[in-house]
Amino acid sequence: MNYKYNILFICALIISVISCSPDDDSIVSVPEKDRTEQQVVDSDTLVAYLNTHYYNSTEVSALADPSMADVIITELLEGETLPTDATLLMSAVETKTTTFKDVEYEYYILRINQGTTTEQSPRFCDKVRVKYAGSLMDGVEFDESSTPVNFDLVSVIPGWSRVMPQFNVGTFITNSDGTVSYDGYGMGVMFLPSGLGYFAVPKTGIPVYSNLVFKFELLQTETMDHDFDNIPSYMEVIEIDYDLYGKDTDEDLVVDFIDTDDDGDGTLTKYEVDVETYTEDTRAALETSLAALELDANQLISPIKYNASRNKFSANLITLVDTNENGIPNYLDDTEQSLE
Repeated sequence: MNYKYNILFICALIISVISCSPDDDSIVSVPEKDRTEQQVVDSDTLVAYLNTHYYNSTEVSALADPSMADVIITELLEGETLPTDATLLMSAVETKTTTFKDVEYEYYILRINQGTTTEQSPRFCDKVRVKYAGSLMDGVEFDESSTPVNFDLVSVIPGWSRVMPQFNVGTFITNSDGTVSYDGYGMGVMFLPSGLGYFAVPKTGIPVYSNLVFKFELLQTETMDHDFDNIPSYMEVIEIDYDLYGKDTDEDLVVDFIDTDDDGDGTLTKYEVDVETYTEDTRAALETSLAALELDANQLISPIKYNASRNKFSANLITLVDTNENGIPNYLDDTEQSLE
């Protein structure tokens, strides 16, 4: 069917940007170096950087609500002594490992604030609202967003999709003047090898094979449904492996998270689940209503949406129906019929 070919095009587009950052521009590829060999070089460079740079730890710790701008990273020059109110980065960061394109990478996180909303962290295929500043290891800044921006984590560099799920979001506050602010958000600094950044893709201000440093504030997250089939994307990927393309239930070469008919039975997935919509005048009222629901194991709640034309907030209660009770929900079972 035509929509399948349209989705194949979307899939190709996503693949083309998966190695790009937020705020992508024209891409000019160069012949790639061997990733395993480059990772050795990047690792040595990152370790050397972390052993020769420090941050103002005492000053940051004294702040009740530090921002990313308060974190100042400084090079410790040869012959200098580490200031008593500072901490060497290597002594403060967490070392993490991940596999990407069959290569094991080490990356590092300086965790300033974990974030207070402990029940809400983004998944690697969700949308995030952040502030951030990106720089090279020589301190030259190549990108910054001092105001909140939204990014879909499937379309940014792989380092972001690894780091963001390790932090919690903050509390969304609507002020009396109509503006919004955030409190208790996750905040830190990530230090990425080029293989989890742009690798062989040059960017404005970023040479190929550049290790990257990002300060960030994680403000909000939203569960994504990339194919609008009422099944969250995290249920249609292999989350433990950060693998967007590992699930293709009907083996039609359109992976589940962008396949509108997951089981290939000719009935769209959105018609093979039961959807009940809840609507309220305010987000707080809707959150209260949703919190009162007692969910069964086969039920979930979609993200809250705001309808500006109706001035209403709404969310869906989604039930994964299993008509023949064989343990396979209808949307993954091509032997079942539509609910229509």
